[in-house]
Amino acid sequence: MKTNLKKLCAVVLCIVMLAGAGIVGASADGPQKPTPAMDAVYDIGDFAFKTLLKGITLLFPPIGIPSQFPESKDFYPGMKSFKKLPANPSYTWKLGHAEANLLKGLSDEFIKTLDVSGALDLTGKRKVTEVLDPPMSRVTALSDNSGRGIVVFVSLDGFGITSVDVRKIRAAVRDFAKEKNIVSINVSALHQHSTVDTLGMNGNLLGGIFCNTLALLTNWFKPYSGKNQEYMKHVTQLTAAAIKKAVNGMEAGTLKYSKADASEYIRDKRAPEKIDPYIHRLRFVPKNAASKETWLCNAAIHTTGMGTSGTAVSSDWPYFIGKAVTKKTGANFQFINGAQLAIGMKNDIKLPKEATSYQRIEAYGNALAKLMFNIPANKETKVPALLNVAHKEYVVPVDNPLHLLFFRLGVIESNGRKTNLTATKMEIKTELGYIELGDKLAIALIPGELEPMLAFGGSIPAAQAYTGKDYKFTPMKNMVGGRELMVFGLTNDQVGYILLPNDIAHFVAFGNEEVNASGTALAPKTLEAFKALTDSKK
Repeated sequence: MKTNLKKLCAVVLCIVMLAGAGIVGASADGPQKPTPAMDAVYDIGDFAFKTLLKGITLLFPPIGIPSQFPESKDFYPGMKSFKKLPANPSYTWKLGHAEANLLKGLSDEFIKTLDVSGALDLTGKRKVTEVLDPPMSRVTALSDNSGRGIVVFVSLDGFGITSVDVRKIRAAVRDFAKEKNIVSINVSALHQHSTVDTLGMNGNLLGGIFCNTLALLTNWFKPYSGKNQEYMKHVTQLTAAAIKKAVNGMEAGTLKYSKADASEYIRDKRAPEKIDPYIHRLRFVPKNAASKETWLCNAAIHTTGMGTSGTAVSSDWPYFIGKAVTKKTGANFQFINGAQLAIGMKNDIKLPKEATSYQRIEAYGNALAKLMFNIPANKETKVPALLNVAHKEYVVPVDNPLHLLFFRLGVIESNGRKTNLTATKMEIKTELGYIELGDKLAIALIPGELEPMLAFGGSIPAAQAYTGKDYKFTPMKNMVGGRELMVFGLTNDQVGYILLPNDIAHFVAFGNEEVNASGTALAPKTLEAFKALTDSKK
């Protein structure tokens, strides 16, 4: 009987994952509101599917899900107090930058054992076959020289990074951070589908399901995940070294902000279309003319130009933006993705039909770089030297049955706890952040792929919403005191897509964003936590 149940489990999971594999990384045009008859069918199917999957989940003992949250080690609350302009005349921007090649020091043989992030995969056949450009860890350290602390921004070329690995990076510099008064360390994944898997769910999922169970019961096997633990240790060590180098290399200078309209290169694949149309640039100009500038840039566009099924490693089009910026200006370059929910490349750049994907992302990256090169000098504003930062932990329930299974088996690590004895219900503790730069700029640090409307406003009325209901909310831009808002997404955790609650399709309908969201309560919980954080600093 047990064998038959496991065969049934394998069949069902294959169906589920194959359905998901076809759409992960390539979103549909949003969920379509069903007819009343189809809605009833979906309700029945959704209930039956989730019940079956929960039953199957019970066949596998949970790995490492405690009944209480672990102690919140290496969480940074930020600065004790927020200042307002006019700032003290002694304040001045100080910035340092460093980079690390994440494949440096690894053998070719080891690199070829790593999983390419790609998309959901049953058998883990997408091992690295070649490296077109290496994944990097880029670090910028920033302070206003007020003595209230240093903020660190880390950008990782990777599919995603959970709070478990973020905390390991912070732990690796714990003593250094205390010595240097670092009050905020933020790790953002650029979400490339063509680099080494740093999340875990895109490797050999069937192997993980069965081997992880045997590992728990017998200790004969190591728990399996698409995320290679030795590689992640290497990433942690190199990133920690880059953080130290960036902080130790900080120097005084001027910070300038500008933005370029990139809407002609962006498309929203989930109706109704709502995007942040800009590529934002923070340009640091050192007082020492012999030192390099640093460009910290932000835009909301999925990095999927190389597709989701290849085996060649590339950091996609952000690599080529940086290459173009450094070639033309000599500046350091760092990119952080934004509120990118279902937003992808609108690549109308004319190239020969025989052009490769790599040539296409090069053209796309060059086009975005050109937009920034063409920003008029009078459109660039000097940012007064004032830096405020705060962070908040918050809890969200997991009701995605696939993610619940992945967390339960250790395929994806999480800072979570079970909320019932059978561990068929759980919560994860995540974090978000809020930063003020000068008197006109704000940054929301969000642990997933945010629906832009939640940040910038807009709505889906009941008549158009999948659930047929209204969802009224205050967007984040209305919580930041009139400042212009940027979103740094996939930062300090990866909870998946953060969707408007009234437009979440039935899970059984296999909407891309629905399959990749840890929970349906992510949006209200995130808005609630962000409001509480910003209100506490007013």
